[in-house]
Amino acid sequence: MATAKLSTKEKILTATEHLLAEHGFDAVSLRDITTSADVNVAAVNYHFGSKDKLFEAVQCRHINPVNEERLRLLEKVTKNGRVAEVREILDAFMRPFITMVKRSEMNERMFLKLMGRCMSDQQGDLPEAAIPLIQEMMEAYTSAMTAALPDMPMDQLLWRLHYSFGVMAQTLIHADTVRQLTNGACGDPDMETQLAWMIDFCYAGFVRVEGETA
Repeated sequence: MATAKLSTKEKILTATEHLLAEHGFDAVSLRDITTSADVNVAAVNYHFGSKDKLFEAVQCRHINPVNEERLRLLEKVTKNGRVAEVREILDAFMRPFITMVKRSEMNERMFLKLMGRCMSDQQGDLPEAAIPLIQEMMEAYTSAMTAALPDMPMDQLLWRLHYSFGVMAQTLIHADTVRQLTNGACGDPDMETQLAWMIDFCYAGFVRVEGETA
């Protein structure tokens, strides 16, 4: 879609998304946004109210579809009360990012960075508009994991879900850093391969018995 055909609101959102993907929430100023979008500050205030509200709009625009897809995929593998396997649950949790990449007009690496920042790089609390769906998603995944791993203490299960979230966010944001630090020795796996490796890694974190040797 050509930039000239975008509405002012879309121009602001698109410019902000690219800036956030490249630099992160803390580093992007309102001046950066207005310069990139070729609009004035009044336009940002009119459409969003403030820079913080604009950032929240960007987050919701990407976080909500991911969590909706997570719920859809989890429902598919737990249909009619079926107890899903741990790998299935992890796949349902992580795969939506590949789906969103395919739908985005941004290039893959930029979009993945943006998604990682939306998940983990926000200033302060999560956007209020995103919280109900996040809570619904987390409750559904906690229930599914509890059914799959009934003997795991709840505190450990919740932290391991949190660690899985961190693995994904770190991979999305800092894949280029790994390539740079290893001089390319890490290779350049496609997203399906990355997904499989992340699931393998997180799966081991859930099913390995404490004290078991590798």
